[in-house]
Amino acid sequence: MKCRFIGLLKLTLIAFAANSTVSLARQLDVVVFDNSGAPLAEAIVSIPILANEPTQPSTAIVDQVDKMFVPFVLPVRPGVTINFPNSDNIRHQVYSFSEAKPFELPLYSNQEAPAITFDKPGLVVLGCNIHDGMRAYVLVSPYIESVVTDADGVATLSSEMDFNEVSVWYPGVSDDIREQVKVVVDAGQERIEVHLDVAKDQQERTELSPLQQRFNRRARTDG
Repeated sequence: MKCRFIGLLKLTLIAFAANSTVSLARQLDVVVFDNSGAPLAEAIVSIPILANEPTQPSTAIVDQVDKMFVPFVLPVRPGVTINFPNSDNIRHQVYSFSEAKPFELPLYSNQEAPAITFDKPGLVVLGCNIHDGMRAYVLVSPYIESVVTDADGVATLSSEMDFNEVSVWYPGVSDDIREQVKVVVDAGQERIEVHLDVAKDQQERTELSPLQQRFNRRARTDG
């Protein structure tokens, strides 16, 4: 009977510890607005605490759909490899001149998905040599948590580490990830609003010239 009692006590303590761990995780809803007061989708909200553990090898995707990069913004940790599939029926040539990761992929069609590893923190601006309106942003962040706001401008942060500040980035805020908008969070707060002095940014679909259209038709035939 004594052994059975001790066993039940251990199970109770384990369950209590598990529930305590869950309850310690702090959640915070961050609502981001642009300079017109409208909810701002595709802003990146982070907990600005440096991650102590190295990033485990992982992958992400930046696709090309209807002459646009998808997603428009993408936060990743250093060491993540991004695949660049081409879901269009035309060729693209992805490049970046950003200091954090300069690169240029060869002209390629939808049969291929080149991969690039982003190993240095910083902002990487993506473009396409063929379609000037295509633009996207990869934020290689050293922080423990980074979340993209949804269509309502909301990002939900969750961490078992206590934090009293969040940082917010959006195109036009800064090209330096150390100069993100910082907002103090009070103890016990579950929701905060952040108003950025930026306008909504977006890609522009580039209409191909007759020469480019002929080139792409020939490329598809040759490929």
